[in-house]
Amino acid sequence: VSRSASPSTFRCHLPISAMSFLRWFLLALLAGCAAPGDRGVESAPSPVEADSYFEAARRGAPVYEVVPEQSLLLIHVGRDGAARRLGHDHAVASEQLSGFVALGTQPGEWRADIAFPVRNLTVDKPEYRERLGLDTQPTEADIAGTYGNMLRVLEPDLYPWVSVRLRLAAIGDEGPELAASVTLHGSTAEYLVPVTLETGPSTLTARGRVVIRHSDFGLEPFSAMGGLLRVADELPLEFYIVARRLPG
Repeated sequence: VSRSASPSTFRCHLPISAMSFLRWFLLALLAGCAAPGDRGVESAPSPVEADSYFEAARRGAPVYEVVPEQSLLLIHVGRDGAARRLGHDHAVASEQLSGFVALGTQPGEWRADIAFPVRNLTVDKPEYRERLGLDTQPTEADIAGTYGNMLRVLEPDLYPWVSVRLRLAAIGDEGPELAASVTLHGSTAEYLVPVTLETGPSTLTARGRVVIRHSDFGLEPFSAMGGLLRVADELPLEFYIVARRLPG
């Protein structure tokens, strides 16, 4: 994934172009769509503790700071149910990843802490829909409704950040595998994430894929029409991180 190329709980917005007014009205009541809220920078401080990374860099350890404008997290929010053809899959992305990666001098010292603000997630940018191969075209109202429902579920006023704590679990023939602790909406779930890692004199890049689930965080996917249309529990996620080495 890249900016140029191409959550965990999001509600599906129902398309209205082929529906009668009455059918649209009933479904709209179920979907409860809302317009996008304020997408300004989160006022709550990032949960990433930077001091320990700066101290490690001062001691000469290889420490890298994430470059937000070159990094990306992309989530495929799918639809499920017998009436899934009436809805849309969505591409939800964070373009504001921040945090640090420390490789250390021993594998046991490898660690990373990454976070991104919930309110600044994007929904259905064309380049991300193309990247995921999504084959429907939601309207602006669909997208606005999905964004509004997403915020109502994730409650950014109470839980403004998603944070990820990474530690090295194993190094195999195909590269490192990381143990990831993901904290979302006040709950934490654990995953094993294979990554492709490349380091240079001043930069580090990491990419990987993992599937998270609504149920991992005690969240129930949104449904409508008596459950005939619902958001899929599984949320395939991919990431691409670029980080620059801190001076010693």
